[in-house]
Amino acid sequence: MTLNAERVTFTKKKKTVACPVPLAPLADTHAHLLSFWGKDVPETLVRAKAAGIDLLVTVFDPIADKRSVTDYSDWLVREILPMQDIPQIKYLAGVHPYGAPDYTDDIHAQVVAALDDPLCAGIGEIGLDYHMDYDDDIAPAPHNVQIDCMARQLELAVRRNVPVELHLRHEDMDQERTSHVDAYNVLRGVGVPQTGCVLHCFGEDRATMERFVELGCYIAYGGAATFKRNDDVREAFAATPLDRILFETDCPYMAPEPIRGLECEPAMISITANALVNDRIDRTGEDAETIAHAAWENACKLFKIVLAFAVALRYSNSCTRAWRNWQTRTVQVRMGANPMKVQVLSPAPLIERAPSNGGFFWLCAHRGDLNL
Repeated sequence: MTLNAERVTFTKKKKTVACPVPLAPLADTHAHLLSFWGKDVPETLVRAKAAGIDLLVTVFDPIADKRSVTDYSDWLVREILPMQDIPQIKYLAGVHPYGAPDYTDDIHAQVVAALDDPLCAGIGEIGLDYHMDYDDDIAPAPHNVQIDCMARQLELAVRRNVPVELHLRHEDMDQERTSHVDAYNVLRGVGVPQTGCVLHCFGEDRATMERFVELGCYIAYGGAATFKRNDDVREAFAATPLDRILFETDCPYMAPEPIRGLECEPAMISITANALVNDRIDRTGEDAETIAHAAWENACKLFKIVLAFAVALRYSNSCTRAWRNWQTRTVQVRMGANPMKVQVLSPAPLIERAPSNGGFFWLCAHRGDLNL
């Protein structure tokens, strides 16, 4: 891969693919930063920012990641967050269905503790996986064990009113989509957090999407949605209401076409988003920027990202300013008694001459659910 001032590129079999210039800021709403097998995490984050990713939500599993939530948070604070020119980072904490048999009270306590960390945005990935993974020789846990594990973590999300991300998978020959049927029933029984529920890495048809959207769920689409065989998934994306769509990578897994087979990383979400937006345009005739901005705004609302749209008001005729494209900057602010970093989206000055008898007011219109 290549990083320069304008484009990030990836090469597969001597063919180089450039990340498209995004139509709106991008959010990778599901990434596994601890799972790369051949890439350096800091380098992937720098490339992500260069490719237009302004928000990245990573996933922590106290069983699969074999560390405590304190260790994970400390790693982010010490080694990742001090970096320059990377996306804003939040994380989710939860136990994947593979870990359901080992979901003890002590593990549950770690998930609870994670929610007190300002960096933790919710619970995930949790859910149901009824698929036999022959590649890694992982047999699915008994369905009732998985359902109990999912329900317990979902109850916590509902009680604390935090977002939850669901992993749902069944065997390809399972025409009933049993994992989705069972998860739907759990959501109906336990409830859906008011803040939001996401079907991560959605790979099903339009009818399945519509059932979960009726419950109030978001639907997140990743690289697998670009695979040639998955036209039914692209049909589902085209029919998903604009206020329910999200993008993700699920990196390091499932890089999108035409670089499928490479180790996936967050920057590749620009390729996925571009392909899905263009396919939706062909099916619906909608405006590309409207679709792209909807996905970004949904991610900001879901994960309570504060957007400060800065507008310069000139009150002196002696000042001139020309603007290029808007850019994001990380600034330190205080929410009540708590300091936190937020992304400020503002115009980048190309030419500026300071006024001799005046200045600029900056008005910030905030979006999100935080009380400012």
